[in-house]
Amino acid sequence: MNKYYYTEPYRRSLTCTVTGVNHTDKATEVVTDSTIFYPESGGQPGDRGTLGPYRVLDTRKGDDGQSLLILPPSTPVKEGENLELVLDWDHRYFFMVMHAAQHLLSGLLYYMFGIGTVAVHQGEDYLTIETDKEQIPQQTVDELVLAANARIRENHRILYHEMSHSDAEALGLRRSIKVDGDVRIVEIEDVDRIACGGVHVASTGEIGLIYSLGHEQIRGHVRLYFNCGQNALESLLKEDKVIRSLNRTFSCHTDELEDKVVALSAGLTDAKARLQSANKALARFEISSAADADGICVITASEGADLQSYAQAVPEFEDLAMLVLCPDNGRTKWLVALKGKYEKLDFNVLIRPLLARIDAKGGGRSPVFQGVANCSDATELQEFCRQFKETVLR
Repeated sequence: MNKYYYTEPYRRSLTCTVTGVNHTDKATEVVTDSTIFYPESGGQPGDRGTLGPYRVLDTRKGDDGQSLLILPPSTPVKEGENLELVLDWDHRYFFMVMHAAQHLLSGLLYYMFGIGTVAVHQGEDYLTIETDKEQIPQQTVDELVLAANARIRENHRILYHEMSHSDAEALGLRRSIKVDGDVRIVEIEDVDRIACGGVHVASTGEIGLIYSLGHEQIRGHVRLYFNCGQNALESLLKEDKVIRSLNRTFSCHTDELEDKVVALSAGLTDAKARLQSANKALARFEISSAADADGICVITASEGADLQSYAQAVPEFEDLAMLVLCPDNGRTKWLVALKGKYEKLDFNVLIRPLLARIDAKGGGRSPVFQGVANCSDATELQEFCRQFKETVLR
């Protein structure tokens, strides 16, 4: 098979002859005498497009190393047909750019910072590089992105070299060679050389832009996230739109935004704490007002009420058998508290069977239990409240 994706990576169409067809339940697999379709390998997705009138969903590497075109099941392609292969060029070029960006980033990581690459993923939305480090400072990521974009502006050529395995080993590559026999070396001039079977753009200038999306620790390794090319530009434009909107909202310049947001966040935290304290005081007052001499009370809260406020108030009462019901979009949230002398009541034996009558589910740990009932009928809920009082008084 002539692999034109290596010799002419920018070629978008090719007339070929079908040399093999295999029908399975899931796909029609087609082999041709020559191809421009790159098979999925090394983290780079396979090509897609058309074979004559037929849609090519994917390209995979067959057991013999040839490109295997994946078509829908029962596609009536026949061996011996001469058909035109046409690439989905936008898809191919997107990953040529991304693969080149990955080489550039991994090379700079290694030669500038001594950080190795252990895994990569080229996705529709972003590129990830998993490193051999447990921690990478933000400053290093920033320096990496600046260096990568500098190499893009310098427009270094990306070249290919075929050589023997021993000659390739003698180059002292940053990563061990994973194939036997002759080796294909991808070189970014003056930046990086690595054994690779993928397809890439012709120069770093075609990458356009590399933009960091952040990093996190995964299985003891730092994983770096990037956008490149058109995706990177679109990410920047989206973030710029958000920043300009915040500038208008806070009436400030971009360099003042962080302080404004930190102050707002601190204010919200303080407001939430004060609201929580007020809700707890209100719940404590409601419980005190509703409880009878035996510490039994039933409260119907307004829709949207915070039941946790009632739960937080429970420890302030010595003896309490409380039921709180709260309407919730056609259902009813419930909370039961059994405190002091009522803690001897077995919730699972006495109260849970009672809850089942209103199709209630939930649980908890003494002294507070809560959940949701699939019931909103006022009469049924009123009867439930009456039975609750009877149960705790036994």
